[in-house]
Amino acid sequence: MILRDKRLLLCAELVSGDFICDIGTDHGYLPAHLILTEKCRRAIAADINEMPLEAAKAVFAKEGISEKADFFLSDGLKNIPLDGVTDIVIAGMGGELISRIIEADDRLKNVSFDLILQPMTKAEELRRFLSAKGYEIDCEKAVKEGRFIYSVIRCRYTGNTYKLSPCEEYCGRLDPNIPEDREYILRQADRLSAAAEGMKKGCPEKAQCLTDTAAELRRICESE
Repeated sequence: MILRDKRLLLCAELVSGDFICDIGTDHGYLPAHLILTEKCRRAIAADINEMPLEAAKAVFAKEGISEKADFFLSDGLKNIPLDGVTDIVIAGMGGELISRIIEADDRLKNVSFDLILQPMTKAEELRRFLSAKGYEIDCEKAVKEGRFIYSVIRCRYTGNTYKLSPCEEYCGRLDPNIPEDREYILRQADRLSAAAEGMKKGCPEKAQCLTDTAAELRRICESE
């Protein structure tokens, strides 16, 4: 099996331990890739729906690695034992849903877990949630898949809350010197500018805040 999905490849790159728990595993491609490349010795694959979970089981069976994984039908982390797990991946969902999954399980307030998060939408809300709940982002990278570009976040619970500036909510810890990170930041600026234009008449103060944030994001890219 060759993993070609750039989002999942970046998630795999950010895994630092040897026992992954993949929430919303879909076809199980990410944990299978990590086992096959010997980056992980064991995996948990979980999904809320039975059909994707059966597809994941089939992938592992085809590759002859079923004995290295456990499969759980689960809404988030509810039914999953985490003993020995080093990395928890929650990818391919909206930022709000990822936040709810994290909020629902106090076991994640354990400094031994690295969380690798890949929001498809509303990454700014996820960053805001993480900062308010004491999860420190130690690494963030952007990845382009077709015409879309996404951010992948690695964080860990410290208990230390912090407040992000409006600019930080939209660019996180991305590095404008890296081409894909820079493109992500500039796209966020364009999105904010478009949103501001649409609310100029109805909510001018909010529109100005978005315009100012967009301008700051562009300045970050221009100054590097």
